[in-house]
Amino acid sequence: MNITTLPPSRDYPDSAEGWLARLLSPDCDSGDFAAFEDWVALSPAHAVAYAEAERLHAMAREARAERAPAALPAAPSARIGAASMRPRRRAAPALAWAAAVVVALASALGGWMALRPAPPLRYATAVGERLTLDLADGSTLTLDTGTALEVALQRSQRQIRLLHGRMQANVAHDRDRPFIVASGDGSVRAVGTVFQVENRDGRTEVRLLEGRVVVATRQAPRALELAPLQRIGYGADGRLGAAETIDRAEAEGWTRGRLVFKERRLGDLLAEVNRYSRDRLILAEPELGEVRISGAFAADDRPALIAALQRGWGLRAKRTGADETTLYRQQD
Repeated sequence: MNITTLPPSRDYPDSAEGWLARLLSPDCDSGDFAAFEDWVALSPAHAVAYAEAERLHAMAREARAERAPAALPAAPSARIGAASMRPRRRAAPALAWAAAVVVALASALGGWMALRPAPPLRYATAVGERLTLDLADGSTLTLDTGTALEVALQRSQRQIRLLHGRMQANVAHDRDRPFIVASGDGSVRAVGTVFQVENRDGRTEVRLLEGRVVVATRQAPRALELAPLQRIGYGADGRLGAAETIDRAEAEGWTRGRLVFKERRLGDLLAEVNRYSRDRLILAEPELGEVRISGAFAADDRPALIAALQRGWGLRAKRTGADETTLYRQQD
């Protein structure tokens, strides 16, 4: 989903020729340039079309200049002198026209290169890995295990596309450049705040820790603003669920390598733990997944977790494969 939109407060052009006329107008201001950059970002074809329009405009301007009447030269003093001057008078306009075309084309392509957004930078983490990114705008991103995203910092906005996994954004305040995270069918818009976005199995969940964010999808009738310590989710159909309260320590634990659970299902705990290792923990019977668990566990310390489950919840573990450990009830 492309979430770049032009500001609604003005009637902006929708063609390369229209934008060229707008930018050449004496009334053009910084808002026009920002909107033009957004229009270019909507499609690579827009940048190409604008470069061509600017090139043709420059060629037409040069052609009009060539057709303008010029002062007649003084009469030559000798016939041979007049003959020798004629070829040079014909060659000079042709060379000037060719040079103008080259300069116009270089200017158009140079303008396109300067105005088009830089290609997004892609970052990813492997299984068991976490990554912290310090962005050029002062914001910080934390990527959880098995996460991939793209970062594009533009003059008018800061855009992140979460492809899959989980991230936390500590956003530097910049009221003129909103911070937008696209995930699935929706997007999250912030200015200066701390929030998380998780994209797994076609479902996105947004958790707000500090500040304000607005969550929107193409299918929702209206955007929804979250309050601090709230979460909301949406699926592939883009329908927003109801906002729910979250615990900050539980939500933020993974950023420090800790999995914090408060009266959560054992099945949920194992699903979370298994994301950090290729050595999987499974349950001998589905009913064990409903056992309620509370505690803080190191995401990368599998033996400590197994020992805690054995001591505190009466489970026992047995190696059942090269990369698999099964949990049973103690009496089984």
